[in-house]
Amino acid sequence: MRVESLNGSWEFRESDADRWLEASVPGGVYTDLRNADEIPDPYDADNELDLQWIGESDWVYRRSVILDDAFLDEDCIRLQCAGLDTVATIRINGEIVGEVANMHRKYEFDVSDALMPGKNQVEITFHSPVKYSTRYSESHDYPVPTLRYPNDQPGRNFIRKAQCHYGWDWGPCLPTVGIWRDIELLAYSEARIEYTKTRQDHRSDGVGLDVTVGIDAPTDGKLVLAAEVADVTVREVISVAEGDNEVTVRLDVFDPDLWWPNGYGDQPLYDLTVIVDTETESVPSDTDKETANRSVKSADTPVPPDPVHEVTTRIGFRDLELVRESDQDGTGESFTFEVNGTPVFAKGANWIPADALYGRVNRERYESLLDSAVDANMNMIRVWGGGYYERDSFYEACDERGLLVWQDFMFACALYPSDEKYLDSVEAEVRYQVRRLADHPSIALWCGNNEVEMGLQSWFNEVDELDQLTDDFETLFYDVIGNAVTEEDETRTYWPGSPSSGFGMKDPHQTNTGDLHYWDVWHDGADFEEYETVEPRFVSEFGYQSFPSVDVLSSVLPADELNPTAPLMEHHQRNERGNRTILQRMAASFRIPFSFSDFVYLSQIQQGLAMKIAVEHWRRSKPYCMGTLYWQLNDLWPCASWSSIEYGGDWKALQHIARRIYAPVLLSTTATDDGDDVDVWLTNDEPEPLEGIVTVEAYTFDGELVCEVDEQVSIAALDSVSVATVDVDRMGGDVPVEDLFLRVTFDGTDETYPVFEFFEEYKHLELPEPILDIAVDGNEVTVSTDAVALFVELDVSVDGRFSDNYFHLAADEERTVAFDTDRDPDDTEHRLAEELSVNHLRATY
Repeated sequence: MRVESLNGSWEFRESDADRWLEASVPGGVYTDLRNADEIPDPYDADNELDLQWIGESDWVYRRSVILDDAFLDEDCIRLQCAGLDTVATIRINGEIVGEVANMHRKYEFDVSDALMPGKNQVEITFHSPVKYSTRYSESHDYPVPTLRYPNDQPGRNFIRKAQCHYGWDWGPCLPTVGIWRDIELLAYSEARIEYTKTRQDHRSDGVGLDVTVGIDAPTDGKLVLAAEVADVTVREVISVAEGDNEVTVRLDVFDPDLWWPNGYGDQPLYDLTVIVDTETESVPSDTDKETANRSVKSADTPVPPDPVHEVTTRIGFRDLELVRESDQDGTGESFTFEVNGTPVFAKGANWIPADALYGRVNRERYESLLDSAVDANMNMIRVWGGGYYERDSFYEACDERGLLVWQDFMFACALYPSDEKYLDSVEAEVRYQVRRLADHPSIALWCGNNEVEMGLQSWFNEVDELDQLTDDFETLFYDVIGNAVTEEDETRTYWPGSPSSGFGMKDPHQTNTGDLHYWDVWHDGADFEEYETVEPRFVSEFGYQSFPSVDVLSSVLPADELNPTAPLMEHHQRNERGNRTILQRMAASFRIPFSFSDFVYLSQIQQGLAMKIAVEHWRRSKPYCMGTLYWQLNDLWPCASWSSIEYGGDWKALQHIARRIYAPVLLSTTATDDGDDVDVWLTNDEPEPLEGIVTVEAYTFDGELVCEVDEQVSIAALDSVSVATVDVDRMGGDVPVEDLFLRVTFDGTDETYPVFEFFEEYKHLELPEPILDIAVDGNEVTVSTDAVALFVELDVSVDGRFSDNYFHLAADEERTVAFDTDRDPDDTEHRLAEELSVNHLRATY
């Protein structure tokens, strides 16, 4: 097979303009316009508002390609488009060869008759997505409602495009167009492999691996299909008909190394090579197939040296199941991911696109963000349904890092049409994406949508067309998507939506079954302790906002707008009540600071506290609750949001706190039901039991150690128990409780962090002014203090991050942390010694 890549340099223009500009493919029109200096940065100030004309315009992309006779003499020539965004007409040498209207599909077109020897021109006209979606929605037989945002465009639910391109409550409205994934010409006269997918049957002696291969055959005939993995090869003669074929062969792999989620084991990956060839010699007879299948590759079962087509994918051997078992009392149902027979507490966050302009996204961006997830002890990422299915390199990175992927299909916060044209497009989208992704061991769950069922029962439940819209929901998410997923991948659970209590239009807000989105604390302004009143089985969304760093905000806002209620600052806050909510909570918990930098610092602290209270509570309740995925991991532009990693990749306070609350062994405290005592809990995600000493120290704020208690404790593998109860009044003696704090440690593992318990709001604590001493040795920083210092923040303007940050220190305590960076060690030590800044709570007032 011959491949002619069309990636690289193109030209583009607005459809009614005369001037052609340079473009880069894969990419998008906003990126191309920005690179050509035709528009300002859409993220700066409120430039976004002046750039809405781009999504309301048609755009033309073109390039030429020179083809020789040998290429054109092949029997089949296809134009393969892995991603066109979104509504486009494709022409070759002026002839229309295809039309598309779905960003999430791969398209192929027969272009044999349109090509000629020598120079050929490929031209793609992208029609305005805004005009298309508006026209489609207005012509529909009845209204199909969707959530709207202050800065958005209409009709997003009628176009198969990333929903967040139309604006969201954390992102800009930039409905881009373009050739956003690979584009190439394929020429072939023999069969080719279109996709592979595997099914694993785990046994005591190994794994039976069924390899299903999609084959496009130009003619009827016989082929040799060979598959090899882990030094096991099978070769079979197969019969194919002209067109699309699907064939399955089995390999028996004995004692492979198993793939595990992060924190539970290693992530070995194996190359699975599949070939088709016309050569039929040396193929084993039916009686010899079992022997050939079980043997190490040898001359008896050779892989042809020059196959007609060869595809290699990387797979991991793992047995994964979503366990949903009824409680003994019949009151609910579990929701537990089990990998290789081990129940896994899912620890992670929700993923949104890495940039509003996908032309800026590359493998390095993926790996940086996913490394941050792993460094924070996460083992699951939820790819949220309002973006797009990520590139192959994203899922490869998840495979390599042991990050399970909860994969939404791309529907979010709206209801959707159910006409034949729309359903046919969605079915093709789903089949393509499942086939593309099914070999990744990281994929743990297929999920129909984000908050569509919830919207049907909550946001839009009083519309006149409710019965019709309910039927549309069931047709789309139960019949079309559900059936397509089941047919394409029977190895994984299809979950109809998030949140959901399962099929049958049950209440999606139930806590005793299914997954839950819990937003009462943020949207209703409830106290953080409200999290501790909720007992879910799995929490797939919950969150609290903060501001990004002053550096990030300064990159898009002038200095006089660095104020939480300044107009341009509010433009970079897409939740209508967001800044007010942050300020009100800050006033309830902290003394209001007088500098903007301290405001940002405190906003991140209170975000971290919210997630700490929630995650620790839900981890303590395992195995009843078996997962927390907070909203959200990353940002796609500089803004105030729920993210723990700001735009550009630097960690907010929450990401450091997540590393502690997601540690394999969690030490936590909580008030007893009567409020008089404090329970000390250990939560163990390790496969081995632990024992050690829990030490509880009671301090006054002026540094006096009032009391110290040691207790020998133990905990079983994968368990969560209260290991000690502390009578605070007894420990404090004559000292009032409000003048005390507790410091709790556990010495049974190196991966447990100290816990501090306070008995007043932070604004009421009589904190001393500590003197902090800083010592730098290489890339290590040691911080010591003469008095209690809370939320100690280390900051230096060098690329890298500290191994711990935003931590507490008791009087006369010291902490040594490493600064991880790729920079020169000597330069790093010098910069740390000269430029390191330290902040803490008492310094904010």
